[in-house]
Amino acid sequence: MKVKKNIIYLFVTASLLFSACSTDLDVNGDWKETMVVYGLLDQTQAKQYIKVNKAFLGPQSGLVMAQVKDSAQYANALTVKLVRVNDNTEFLLRPDNSIPKEDGVFYGPDQANAIYSNVDINGNTVPLSLVSSTQYKLVIQNGETGKTVTSQTPLIADFPIVKPTGSTPFFNFIFANSPNYRFLVEWTSSKNARIYQMIVRFNYVDSLLTGNVNKSIDWVFPAQKTLGLLGGETMTQDFKGQDFLAFVGNKLCNDCNQSADLVARRAVTVDLLLIAGADDLSTFIDVNKPSTGIIQTKPEFTNISGGLGIFSARYNKAPFTRPLAVTTTDSLACGQFTKRLKFLNAVGNLPNCP
Repeated sequence: MKVKKNIIYLFVTASLLFSACSTDLDVNGDWKETMVVYGLLDQTQAKQYIKVNKAFLGPQSGLVMAQVKDSAQYANALTVKLVRVNDNTEFLLRPDNSIPKEDGVFYGPDQANAIYSNVDINGNTVPLSLVSSTQYKLVIQNGETGKTVTSQTPLIADFPIVKPTGSTPFFNFIFANSPNYRFLVEWTSSKNARIYQMIVRFNYVDSLLTGNVNKSIDWVFPAQKTLGLLGGETMTQDFKGQDFLAFVGNKLCNDCNQSADLVARRAVTVDLLLIAGADDLSTFIDVNKPSTGIIQTKPEFTNISGGLGIFSARYNKAPFTRPLAVTTTDSLACGQFTKRLKFLNAVGNLPNCP
């Protein structure tokens, strides 16, 4: 981890203040190349993306210069590669323009010179054999200027979900005789993982006059941290079934998400998703949280040697997917938060709720 604190003090002498000579000051100074790099390795994904931009400063307004491609993007002069540390195996990453940039302040939608991934010259994915037991080094070289930046990260290994167990046939969040029942998710932390976040994804089908549409909504829980990086820690997250119903009700309220041709809704499955992040990623997130105190100045965190940004790792656990139990499905159909959302009950009917 490297924390950079760049504080610049500008001293103007009294003689300059009172001089009859011109006091024009060029605040831009000499040009200095600064690479800005963002990348997270995840062996559960087919593609690994590295985003490379350059910082810029010039005589024009930043809003004007941001719209010029050359301000923030390099030409085809970069060599971007991953190196498996234990055996020095190299993997070349190439420009990838498959992800267009949304409209905004900065130049877009072309990002061909900003995003690099494991593709060949035709844009086809080239498989990478990422091994969680070793570290990976990122090396980026500018062939025109000789500028080189590097960084290194360990990967995060798979980890087990302890509860609910694999034999669980469905998810039941509601029990009639336990209104405050808490659904528990428990897992064991993995080596090199510092931060975890759970997402409950509710999958459902909207039946419209024109046909069926598959949809989903995500209930994102606060992130939590491990005590260490060796793994083996018991991690838990729980929630009340009534809170699940309230979440669905708020997301699918009558006024904001229902269309005139909606006939019915049918609950399909719930996915339990767990995402783990490495230590440097956790630090980067902490440093860049909004300031809440009087002092608004924040330290600058980067683990990019010779540049700025973050190169770290995450791990997307395969979804734990189950259908909802009968009592939970019926509660969606007639619960106080969701009874107006046209959910079918467990036998597939639109109930006449009180």
